[in-house]
Amino acid sequence: MRSSSQDSALVPHLWLNSPVAAGTSAYYPAIMIECKLTFRSLRATYHHSEERIYTAWYPENDLPINWDEPIISLAPGTKFSSIPLSDLPKQTGNFLFTASRLAEMQDELISSLVRKEKFSLLYNPVFKIYSTPGQTRDEFLDKVSEIALTEMEPELRDLMRKVELKLEQVRESQERKGRKDPLPEPNLLKNIEQRSEIFTSKTRLTSMFLNSAKRALKPKISRGSVDTSLDKINFELNETLRHIEQEANEEVNQLWEIFLERSQQCDKFDIGLQHQNIQVLRRAILWLAY
Repeated sequence: MRSSSQDSALVPHLWLNSPVAAGTSAYYPAIMIECKLTFRSLRATYHHSEERIYTAWYPENDLPINWDEPIISLAPGTKFSSIPLSDLPKQTGNFLFTASRLAEMQDELISSLVRKEKFSLLYNPVFKIYSTPGQTRDEFLDKVSEIALTEMEPELRDLMRKVELKLEQVRESQERKGRKDPLPEPNLLKNIEQRSEIFTSKTRLTSMFLNSAKRALKPKISRGSVDTSLDKINFELNETLRHIEQEANEEVNQLWEIFLERSQQCDKFDIGLQHQNIQVLRRAILWLAY
Protein backbone atom coordinates (compact mmCIF):
# COMPACT_ATOMS: atom_id res chain seq x y z
CA MET A 1 0.00 0.00 0.00
CA ARG A 2 1.43 3.36 -0.93
CA SER A 3 0.30 6.96 -0.93
CA SER A 4 1.65 10.22 -2.20
CA SER A 5 3.39 12.34 0.39
CA GLN A 6 2.08 15.41 -1.40
CA ASP A 7 -1.46 15.37 0.02
CA SER A 8 -2.01 12.10 1.90
CA ALA A 9 -2.23 14.02 5.17
CA LEU A 10 -5.40 15.70 3.91
CA VAL A 11 -7.23 12.40 3.50
CA PRO A 12 -9.20 11.26 6.59
CA HIS A 13 -9.27 7.54 7.42
CA LEU A 14 -12.30 6.18 9.24
CA TRP A 15 -13.58 2.89 10.67
CA LEU A 16 -17.06 1.72 11.54
CA ASN A 17 -17.89 2.47 15.14
CA SER A 18 -19.00 -1.11 15.83
CA PRO A 19 -17.36 -4.39 16.92
CA VAL A 20 -15.61 -6.41 14.23
CA ALA A 21 -17.46 -9.59 13.31
CA ALA A 22 -15.82 -12.95 13.96
CA GLY A 23 -14.05 -14.55 11.03
CA THR A 24 -12.79 -11.34 9.44
CA SER A 25 -9.15 -11.31 8.37
CA ALA A 26 -8.28 -7.73 7.37
CA TYR A 27 -9.46 -4.17 6.80
CA TYR A 28 -10.19 -3.38 3.14
CA PRO A 29 -10.24 0.21 1.89
CA ALA A 30 -13.40 1.80 0.53
CA ILE A 31 -14.36 5.36 -0.27
CA MET A 32 -17.23 6.99 1.57
CA ILE A 33 -18.89 10.18 0.34
CA GLU A 34 -21.84 11.76 2.13
CA CYS A 35 -23.93 14.15 0.03
CA LYS A 36 -26.92 16.41 0.31
CA LEU A 37 -29.09 16.08 -2.81
CA THR A 38 -31.62 18.76 -3.72
CA PHE A 39 -34.26 17.92 -6.30
CA ARG A 40 -35.84 21.02 -7.84
CA SER A 41 -38.53 21.39 -10.46
CA LEU A 42 -39.95 24.73 -11.56
CA ARG A 43 -42.69 22.96 -13.48
CA ALA A 44 -43.87 21.05 -10.42
CA THR A 45 -42.97 23.94 -8.07
CA TYR A 46 -41.18 21.27 -6.10
CA HIS A 47 -38.17 21.35 -3.78
CA HIS A 48 -36.96 18.31 -1.87
CA SER A 49 -33.63 17.66 -0.12
CA GLU A 50 -32.21 14.51 1.40
CA GLU A 51 -28.83 13.27 2.58
CA ARG A 52 -27.25 10.01 1.46
CA ILE A 53 -24.00 8.12 1.96
CA TYR A 54 -22.38 6.42 -1.04
CA THR A 55 -19.68 3.76 -0.74
CA ALA A 56 -17.48 1.84 -3.19
CA TRP A 57 -14.35 -0.25 -2.99
CA TYR A 58 -11.20 1.80 -3.37
CA PRO A 59 -9.53 0.88 -6.68
CA GLU A 60 -5.79 0.32 -7.03
CA ASN A 61 -3.62 2.61 -9.12
CA ASP A 62 -5.76 4.67 -11.50
CA LEU A 63 -8.35 1.98 -12.18
CA PRO A 64 -11.94 3.28 -12.48
CA ILE A 65 -14.18 3.17 -9.44
CA ASN A 66 -17.47 1.30 -9.53
CA TRP A 67 -20.18 3.51 -8.01
CA ASP A 68 -22.92 1.27 -9.41
CA GLU A 69 -22.44 -1.38 -6.72
CA PRO A 70 -22.62 0.02 -3.17
CA ILE A 71 -20.84 -2.20 -0.67
CA ILE A 72 -22.60 -1.17 2.53
CA SER A 73 -25.74 0.75 3.44
CA LEU A 74 -25.11 3.59 5.86
CA ALA A 75 -27.62 6.07 7.22
CA PRO A 76 -26.88 9.79 6.86
CA GLY A 77 -25.08 11.13 9.91
CA THR A 78 -23.51 7.77 10.76
CA LYS A 79 -20.84 8.13 13.46
CA PHE A 80 -17.41 6.72 12.60
CA SER A 81 -14.24 6.05 14.57
CA SER A 82 -10.95 7.71 13.72
CA ILE A 83 -9.05 4.65 14.96
CA PRO A 84 -9.60 0.93 14.30
CA LEU A 85 -11.50 -1.03 16.93
CA SER A 86 -9.46 -4.14 16.15
CA ASP A 87 -5.84 -5.02 15.51
CA LEU A 88 -6.68 -6.53 12.13
CA PRO A 89 -4.11 -5.71 9.44
CA LYS A 90 -4.89 -3.45 6.50
CA GLN A 91 -5.16 -5.00 3.06
CA THR A 92 -2.04 -4.18 1.08
CA GLY A 93 -2.10 -2.90 -2.49
CA ASN A 94 -1.10 -0.07 -4.74
CA PHE A 95 -3.72 2.35 -3.43
CA LEU A 96 -3.32 6.08 -4.06
CA PHE A 97 -4.67 7.63 -0.87
CA THR A 98 -4.46 11.25 -1.98
CA ALA A 99 -6.86 14.16 -1.90
CA SER A 100 -6.58 14.55 -5.67
CA ARG A 101 -7.47 10.87 -6.19
CA LEU A 102 -10.50 11.27 -3.88
CA ALA A 103 -11.52 14.38 -5.78
CA GLU A 104 -11.43 12.43 -9.05
CA MET A 105 -13.67 9.70 -7.65
CA GLN A 106 -15.97 12.32 -6.13
CA ASP A 107 -16.34 13.94 -9.55
CA GLU A 108 -17.18 10.54 -11.03
CA LEU A 109 -19.87 10.02 -8.39
CA ILE A 110 -21.40 13.43 -9.05
CA SER A 111 -21.42 12.82 -12.81
CA SER A 112 -23.09 9.46 -12.22
CA LEU A 113 -25.75 11.02 -10.00
CA VAL A 114 -26.50 13.72 -12.56
CA ARG A 115 -26.95 11.05 -15.24
CA LYS A 116 -28.90 8.47 -13.29
CA GLU A 117 -30.40 9.75 -10.05
CA LYS A 118 -34.09 10.63 -10.24
CA PHE A 119 -36.76 11.55 -7.73
CA SER A 120 -40.14 10.33 -8.95
CA LEU A 121 -43.52 11.94 -8.39
CA LEU A 122 -46.97 11.07 -9.69
CA TYR A 123 -48.59 13.52 -12.09
CA ASN A 124 -52.12 14.02 -13.38
CA PRO A 125 -51.95 15.89 -16.73
CA VAL A 126 -55.65 16.83 -16.70
CA PHE A 127 -55.53 18.87 -13.50
CA LYS A 128 -51.74 19.40 -13.56
CA ILE A 129 -51.21 18.28 -9.99
CA TYR A 130 -48.32 16.32 -8.50
CA SER A 131 -48.01 13.91 -5.61
CA THR A 132 -46.10 14.72 -2.44
CA PRO A 133 -43.14 12.71 -1.03
CA GLY A 134 -44.33 9.47 0.53
CA GLN A 135 -47.80 9.71 -0.99
CA THR A 136 -49.01 6.34 -2.31
CA ARG A 137 -50.67 5.91 -5.68
CA ASP A 138 -54.08 5.30 -4.06
CA GLU A 139 -53.71 8.40 -1.89
CA PHE A 140 -52.79 10.48 -4.93
CA LEU A 141 -55.73 9.12 -6.95
CA ASP A 142 -58.06 9.96 -4.05
CA LYS A 143 -56.82 13.54 -4.18
CA VAL A 144 -57.30 13.71 -7.96
CA SER A 145 -60.77 12.16 -7.68
CA GLU A 146 -61.89 14.78 -5.17
CA ILE A 147 -60.81 17.52 -7.58
CA ALA A 148 -62.53 15.75 -10.49
CA LEU A 149 -65.78 15.46 -8.52
CA THR A 150 -65.67 19.09 -7.46
CA GLU A 151 -65.40 20.16 -11.10
CA MET A 152 -68.06 17.69 -12.21
CA GLU A 153 -70.78 18.54 -9.66
CA PRO A 154 -71.93 21.63 -11.64
CA GLU A 155 -72.43 19.36 -14.68
CA LEU A 156 -74.47 16.94 -12.56
CA ARG A 157 -76.60 19.80 -11.24
CA ASP A 158 -77.10 21.12 -14.77
CA LEU A 159 -78.29 17.66 -15.77
CA MET A 160 -80.75 17.64 -12.87
CA ARG A 161 -82.13 21.01 -13.96
CA LYS A 162 -82.59 19.74 -17.53
CA VAL A 163 -84.48 16.68 -16.29
CA GLU A 164 -86.66 18.79 -13.98
CA LEU A 165 -87.48 21.10 -16.87
CA LYS A 166 -88.56 18.18 -19.05
CA LEU A 167 -90.65 16.72 -16.22
CA GLU A 168 -92.27 20.09 -15.62
CA GLN A 169 -93.23 20.26 -19.29
CA VAL A 170 -94.78 16.78 -19.01
CA ARG A 171 -96.66 17.81 -15.82
CA GLU A 172 -98.07 20.90 -17.49
CA SER A 173 -99.14 18.82 -20.47
CA GLN A 174 -100.85 16.29 -18.16
CA GLU A 175 -102.54 19.04 -16.15
CA ARG A 176 -103.99 20.46 -19.34
CA LYS A 177 -105.42 16.99 -19.94
CA GLY A 178 -107.01 17.03 -16.48
CA ARG A 179 -104.47 14.93 -14.51
CA LYS A 180 -104.23 15.81 -10.79
CA ASP A 181 -101.94 13.12 -9.32
CA PRO A 182 -98.22 13.94 -9.14
CA LEU A 183 -95.85 12.17 -11.51
CA PRO A 184 -93.33 9.66 -10.10
CA GLU A 185 -89.72 10.86 -9.97
CA PRO A 186 -87.30 8.99 -12.29
CA ASN A 187 -84.38 7.13 -10.71
CA LEU A 188 -81.50 8.85 -12.48
CA LEU A 189 -78.83 6.69 -10.85
CA LYS A 190 -80.37 3.29 -11.52
CA ASN A 191 -78.26 2.47 -14.58
CA ILE A 192 -75.02 3.91 -13.24
CA GLU A 193 -75.38 1.88 -10.03
CA GLN A 194 -76.03 -1.26 -12.05
CA ARG A 195 -73.08 -0.59 -14.37
CA SER A 196 -70.79 0.21 -11.47
CA GLU A 197 -70.86 -3.48 -10.50
CA ILE A 198 -68.73 -4.10 -13.58
CA PHE A 199 -65.95 -1.87 -12.25
CA THR A 200 -65.02 -4.03 -9.27
CA SER A 201 -61.41 -2.86 -9.47
CA LYS A 202 -62.61 0.75 -9.15
CA THR A 203 -64.92 0.29 -6.15
CA ARG A 204 -63.44 3.27 -4.33
CA LEU A 205 -63.86 5.60 -7.31
CA THR A 206 -67.34 4.26 -7.99
CA SER A 207 -68.39 5.03 -4.43
CA MET A 208 -66.94 8.55 -4.61
CA PHE A 209 -68.73 9.28 -7.88
CA LEU A 210 -72.06 7.86 -6.75
CA ASN A 211 -72.02 9.80 -3.48
CA SER A 212 -71.37 13.02 -5.36
CA ALA A 213 -73.96 12.22 -8.02
CA LYS A 214 -76.62 11.38 -5.45
CA ARG A 215 -76.13 14.75 -3.80
CA ALA A 216 -76.32 16.65 -7.08
CA LEU A 217 -79.15 14.61 -8.61
CA LYS A 218 -81.37 14.50 -5.54
CA PRO A 219 -84.81 15.48 -6.90
CA LYS A 220 -86.91 18.19 -5.35
CA ILE A 221 -89.70 16.85 -3.14
CA SER A 222 -93.05 17.09 -4.90
CA ARG A 223 -96.17 18.22 -3.11
CA GLY A 224 -98.50 15.42 -2.25
CA SER A 225 -97.77 11.71 -2.09
CA VAL A 226 -96.79 9.67 -5.10
CA ASP A 227 -99.37 6.88 -5.10
CA THR A 228 -99.59 6.27 -8.83
CA SER A 229 -97.17 3.77 -10.38
CA LEU A 230 -96.02 3.64 -13.97
CA ASP A 231 -98.23 0.61 -14.54
CA LYS A 232 -101.35 2.76 -13.98
CA ILE A 233 -100.32 5.59 -16.31
CA ASN A 234 -101.41 5.51 -19.90
CA PHE A 235 -98.94 4.06 -22.39
CA GLU A 236 -97.96 7.37 -24.01
CA LEU A 237 -97.08 9.01 -20.69
CA ASN A 238 -95.30 5.85 -19.57
CA GLU A 239 -93.05 5.90 -22.64
CA THR A 240 -92.39 9.63 -22.29
CA LEU A 241 -91.19 9.25 -18.71
CA ARG A 242 -89.11 6.20 -19.55
CA HIS A 243 -87.48 8.12 -22.41
CA ILE A 244 -86.59 11.05 -20.12
CA GLU A 245 -85.16 8.67 -17.55
CA GLN A 246 -83.17 6.75 -20.16
CA GLU A 247 -81.66 9.94 -21.61
CA ALA A 248 -80.75 11.19 -18.14
CA ASN A 249 -79.11 7.90 -17.19
CA GLU A 250 -77.13 7.89 -20.43
CA GLU A 251 -75.81 11.36 -19.61
CA VAL A 252 -74.94 10.26 -16.08
CA ASN A 253 -73.06 7.30 -17.55
CA GLN A 254 -71.17 9.64 -19.86
CA LEU A 255 -70.19 11.79 -16.89
CA TRP A 256 -69.06 8.62 -15.09
CA GLU A 257 -66.80 7.74 -18.02
CA ILE A 258 -65.41 11.29 -18.10
CA PHE A 259 -64.80 11.13 -14.36
CA LEU A 260 -62.87 7.86 -14.72
CA GLU A 261 -60.85 9.20 -17.64
CA ARG A 262 -59.87 12.34 -15.75
CA SER A 263 -59.26 10.84 -12.33
CA GLN A 264 -57.41 7.68 -13.42
CA GLN A 265 -54.66 9.45 -15.36
CA CYS A 266 -51.50 8.99 -13.32
CA ASP A 267 -48.12 9.50 -15.00
CA LYS A 268 -44.64 9.24 -13.59
CA PHE A 269 -42.78 12.54 -13.34
CA ASP A 270 -39.02 12.32 -12.76
CA ILE A 271 -36.92 15.12 -11.32
CA GLY A 272 -33.20 14.90 -12.03
CA LEU A 273 -30.19 16.49 -10.43
CA GLN A 274 -27.91 19.32 -11.50
CA HIS A 275 -24.28 19.61 -10.44
CA GLN A 276 -25.02 22.66 -8.31
CA ASN A 277 -27.70 20.72 -6.43
CA ILE A 278 -25.22 18.15 -5.09
CA GLN A 279 -23.38 19.23 -1.96
CA VAL A 280 -20.61 16.99 -0.60
CA LEU A 281 -20.75 17.01 3.19
CA ARG A 282 -17.77 14.74 3.90
CA ARG A 283 -15.55 12.19 2.21
CA ALA A 284 -13.02 9.73 3.59
CA ILE A 285 -11.25 6.41 3.26
CA LEU A 286 -13.46 3.91 5.06
CA TRP A 287 -11.77 0.71 6.27
CA LEU A 288 -14.16 -2.24 6.34
CA ALA A 289 -13.38 -5.53 8.06
CA TYR A 290 -13.80 -8.63 5.89
